[in-house]
Amino acid sequence: MDLIHQLNDFTLYRRQNETFHSGYRYENSLSFETLAYPMEMTLWFQNNWHHSITISVVYYILIRSIQRLMRDRQAFTLEIPLFYWNSFHAIYSTIAFARLAEDVGHSYSISFYDAICRTCHPNDAAAFWNLTFAISKIIELGDTLFIVLRKKPLIFLHYYHHAAVLIYTVHSGAEHIGVGRSFIMMNLFAHALMYTYYATKTTKLQIPRWVAMVVTTVQTTQMLLGVLLSACVYWIKTNTDWRCQQSMGNLYLAFVIYVTFGVLFAQFFYKAYLRPRNQKTKKLE
Repeated sequence: MDLIHQLNDFTLYRRQNETFHSGYRYENSLSFETLAYPMEMTLWFQNNWHHSITISVVYYILIRSIQRLMRDRQAFTLEIPLFYWNSFHAIYSTIAFARLAEDVGHSYSISFYDAICRTCHPNDAAAFWNLTFAISKIIELGDTLFIVLRKKPLIFLHYYHHAAVLIYTVHSGAEHIGVGRSFIMMNLFAHALMYTYYATKTTKLQIPRWVAMVVTTVQTTQMLLGVLLSACVYWIKTNTDWRCQQSMGNLYLAFVIYVTFGVLFAQFFYKAYLRPRNQKTKKLE
């Protein structure tokens, strides 16, 4: 069975009561966090996850078209909109991280197996924040719009990262993968730091160079941990008869994405912070 067929194999995830999920429920939930996670939404994600690929293709065509239109035009400054944009994502990432920490922390307190093989309860606060995380991956495509309108260098890592994360997040959401909770927490932590850094940069405050190095180090570490956690899930699925909420297709996709991200972020770190300045051909944003 090839990867595409495996990615579409949702046999084990068709009914909500078949989901291998944690029984943990939040003691204190806000009213909007306890909205039911209806079966119809789950089935919609499962049947339409491939549209994330469509969105990614349109995204790439759009940013390249805007780049061409901006070629002979003066760059926009957009400092105030960019400040609010980055601040919004920094605040969201911080709040979502704080709310999901309760569910993820509880799972790890039980066992490592529970943390990476069971998903969150499908009708509780954690499910709500996982859903908003998937939606945020679409909104974050707007990051690239600021780059091309301001005529800043657009590197491959940037748009590949945005498109790949969107596709993988939506597919993982359709499967309710267990290890996804850890992936989301790592991403939210990295983004809380990253967007706070970018928001501060727009204020013209002098930020020490080491702060940018820390942000990139956190991002690179996230990718390495993603590979490690995926390897643990692979071992469980191939060497035990324990149940793990993740298809092999999604697991293979995780390996491809995290390995390529790890290489690209390490390469970026070297070019931005380690390579002698006189060898740099352009300033990396």
